[in-house]
Formats: sequence, structure tokens, C-alpha cells
Amino acid sequence: MTSGIRTLGKPFITFLAAETASASGAMVTIVALPLIAIEQLRASAFTIGLLEALQWLPAAVLGLLLGALVDRSQQRCRSILVAANFGRMLSLGAVPLAAHLELLTLPVLLVLAFTTGVFTAMAQSAFTPYLRQVIPSAGYASANGALQAGRSAARVIGPAVGGLLVALIGASNTLLFTAGCFLICAVALLTIVGQVAPPPPPPRRRLAAEIGEGLAVLRSSRILAWITVGAATANLILSASGALDILYLSRELDVPSDTIGFVLTAGGVGGLTAALISGKLISRYGLGKVAIFAFLFTAPTSLLLPATQSSSTVVLFTVGVFTVSFGIALGGVALMTLRLHFTPPHLQGRVSSVSQVLNAATIPVGAILGGMLAQSLGTRPAMLVLAVAYIAFGIAFAFSPVRTIDPSAAVDQANTSPASRPNESSDRGTVPTATRSHEQLGPDPDA
Repeated sequence: MTSGIRTLGKPFITFLAAETASASGAMVTIVALPLIAIEQLRASAFTIGLLEALQWLPAAVLGLLLGALVDRSQQRCRSILVAANFGRMLSLGAVPLAAHLELLTLPVLLVLAFTTGVFTAMAQSAFTPYLRQVIPSAGYASANGALQAGRSAARVIGPAVGGLLVALIGASNTLLFTAGCFLICAVALLTIVGQVAPPPPPPRRRLAAEIGEGLAVLRSSRILAWITVGAATANLILSASGALDILYLSRELDVPSDTIGFVLTAGGVGGLTAALISGKLISRYGLGKVAIFAFLFTAPTSLLLPATQSSSTVVLFTVGVFTVSFGIALGGVALMTLRLHFTPPHLQGRVSSVSQVLNAATIPVGAILGGMLAQSLGTRPAMLVLAVAYIAFGIAFAFSPVRTIDPSAAVDQANTSPASRPNESSDRGTVPTATRSHEQLGPDPDA
């Protein structure tokens, strides 16, 4: 693989290093930021959900607008990425500074989380357009594979590193590490030379018109409608449940922060495992059966999370995180490929825009919902309710039109799956995005 990466040129290798640094910082933040609110500021369950929601709200509100602006000024993509990473460095670096000055409060933390989310949305919007400028079109598939490998490594290692750093130097000081990761990313991007010339800007179109056309396509196809609405439903449930993971482990079970990091690492391992075997499963059983299996047979294992009632049985939680993340990732591959298969090529962007809006919107709504349920019912009962809801979703999805899809669809899509595109899924959310350790199927948090 190393020799293959070298053939993509020095600009891409630098970009890969920058993106891996950014992904590492993002995955450490996923552990450290909630622990600051839980351990240092004694935040309520609702506030924990709000903290999660504010990090995703900018992508939901600004995602389409930022994407359109980037499309119209692609020569500025690198500048946008550099600014976004410097912005994340400053907003996250301000947390330990405020803590040192004894100025860190929950409102301050919430504002800084939202600010970080704005810069993350900027990075997501410019990521794919800039990728096309650092490699020739013939290298898209290899580049996407290398980028996904780097992100997978970050998702496996990042939570463990985050938990260990919190145990060693404290949650707020851990964000100095994440700020350093984003600084490295920004500086690396500034050193890139020898780019491919950006394409001319596309004809300007009204976003509302594009979304309307995408909705019309969804209304005309039962399978596309089920894929889109089903993915948004799964996102809503998983976002609500995922927002409570660290709260439950830390406050209810009194699990140490370093152990929390290793527990959440199971999510990255589950997602990586699914990515490695998804192609073989789809080739053998077909897209429909794999999509149904991914949700119907892994959803019941979400009961293992609220079934964990002490730190001595945290292995149950770990198994649950692994299996649910495996199902999310496997279902994501199947649903993304199904959307590509059933959407006419000239309408891909419009249908994708609708999916992006729905998925991005469900994450902050789900996080707030999870916090409200935990506040009113208690964290463990809330997780139990959400696990039952996820199982109900899996059953309903099993009776959807997806079950009738011909297995040969997988063969038809062998060369048009997401892996053959330049990380298109990173900024065009399509499938469930929520988290068990943020193994996501929509807008990518670590772009």
C-alpha cells in the first residue's frame, strides 16, 4: 500500500498526513469534551446532550450553504481548510486556558463547542473539492482507500489515547493535544505545492430548487424513500443513545477515564471490521439482505449497554459498542451503495443533498432527545428505551421494500460503490450517522 500511496505524489501524501492528524484530534475530543462537562463542571444529562448537539448543529444548519459557497470558489478550498483547522485549534485550545484562569463554566464550554462545530462544518465542505485538486482523477480510489485507512486508525486509537490522556493530565488539558493536532494539520496544508488546477465553478442554481428535485425523486421510489427515511430514523435513535455513553460509564458506573477510552475504541474496531468484510458479504448475499442483517441482528445487542450495571461488567458494554458499531458501518456501506444504484446519475447530487439535510439535522435533535430522556427517566432507563426503539427500527426495516432487492445489485455496483469515489461520503451524509464511539454513517466528524 505504501508504494501505491507514493505514486499519488507528494501533495497527496502531505494531505493524507494532515487529514490523519485532524482525525486523531477529533477522536480524542470525542472523549475529552464530555468528560470536562461531566467530571469538572458536573453537567446535567440534558446539558451533556446539548453539548453534543451544538457540535453538530452548524453542519445541519450551514452544511448546504457552505457546500454551495465552496463549489463557487474552489480555488480557495485550501484556504478554507487551513482557516477551519486554525479555528478548531483556537476554540479547543481556549478550553484549558479558561480552566487555568478559572473562567471555564458550562456556558463557556457550550459556546466553544458550537464554535468548533462551525469550523468543522467548514472543513467538511471543503474536504472533497480540495482532494480533487491534490490528485489526478485516476488516483481517486487509491486516495480514498488511504484516507479511510488513516481515519480508521484514528477511530481505533483515538478514544484510547483520549481516555489515557484524561487520566494522566486531566480532561481540559487533553484538549491541548487536540489543538496541537489541528495545528499540525493546518501547517501541513500550507506546505502543499503542485496542485491540480481546480475545475471551473458550476452553474449557479438555487439550493431550494435542488432540494425540491431531490424530494421528487424520493417520492417516486419506495426503496429510496425507505433508505433515506430509515437512515434518518436510525440516526435519530443512535444519536440520542450515543450522547449518553460517556455519561453512563463515568457517572453511573464510575468507570475510570482511561478505561472509558478503551471501551469506546471497540466502536472503531467494529466499524473497521465491517468495512473490511462488507464487500465479501454483499457479493455473497446481496445488498438488501446485508442491509437488513446489519440492523435487525445487531440492534438487540444494544441492550447490553443498559444491562451493564457495574464497572466489573463493563465488558458487556464493550461488546455492545463493538456489535452496534459493526452494524452501523455495515449498514452504511449497503445503504450508500443502494442509493447509488437506484438514483439516476444526473440526480445523485440532489438526492444526496436531501439525505445530507435529514441526517445532519437528526444528530443534534437526537442528542438533545437523549439528554432530555436521561434527565427525566434516568440515564439507564433512557438507554433501555432507546435500545428498544432501535430494535423496533430494525424489525420495521426488515419488512421494507429493501428485502426484495436482487442480490445481483451488488455486482452491478462493484465499480460505483463509495470506495471508488474520492471520499464522497465525507461531506454528503446518506446513511445513519450517529455513534457508538462516533462510528458514523453520515457527515464525518473528523474531516
